[in-house]
Amino acid sequence: MASVGQYTGQINPVSAHFNQSTKAVVEAVQKLSSENIQALLKVSDAMLPRVKLSWEPKPEEFVLPENGISGLTAYQGEAFKRLDINSLSENALFRAQQSLAVLSGLYGAVTADMAILPYRLEMQSKLSVGEHANLYALWKPIITSWVNEHPTPFIVNCCSGEYSKAVDWKKVTKPVIHVDFKQMSNGVAKSISVFSKQARGAMARWIFQKDIQTIFGLASFKEDGYSLFSQEEDKMIFLRE
Repeated sequence: MASVGQYTGQINPVSAHFNQSTKAVVEAVQKLSSENIQALLKVSDAMLPRVKLSWEPKPEEFVLPENGISGLTAYQGEAFKRLDINSLSENALFRAQQSLAVLSGLYGAVTADMAILPYRLEMQSKLSVGEHANLYALWKPIITSWVNEHPTPFIVNCCSGEYSKAVDWKKVTKPVIHVDFKQMSNGVAKSISVFSKQARGAMARWIFQKDIQTIFGLASFKEDGYSLFSQEEDKMIFLRE
């Protein structure tokens, strides 16, 4: 996720899942010149001082910050606005806390029991970390192994293409369903970025609110005017007319 906002709630956090890798990413960013940070993170001259300031804490402070942001309430993009974690029912929130993971260029995977510091970094950012040429090379084996070890019986991949590439899905050892969302435009089914982002958040919210327990149950998703358009092997496409 590109960026996170400000503190929104008290939690009793645990350390980041992948301490050493997270600290290595921080160190790699901190070694860059101002010009290179600006190019890497694609920020304006006006934003640069604030973004640089966010990367100034010591690497270990990113791993277990004293005044961090809850892993479930940190993100502010279109998908997370539609997920609207703070308005979930008590039971749905509990399910989200147990099951939701957000892939991250800095933390690898962010879950409810973590606290994180505000940051700006895309998974596709061209940052080399140690012997790794980019963030995908660093995170793919780590996240893939973590996914396989997670106790969930199956995985619903609501990630964008950028973040989905951070997992080696061919090596995932449990059932996975990849979801995609398209919108009709001039008689053609197209993926419109902002609407697809909102739909991913809507599906995640619906899964937790309705307590969906099986991959088969995903077929009944009809939020925001979407319905199942096609299903082939491990991919479901939902269409909004």
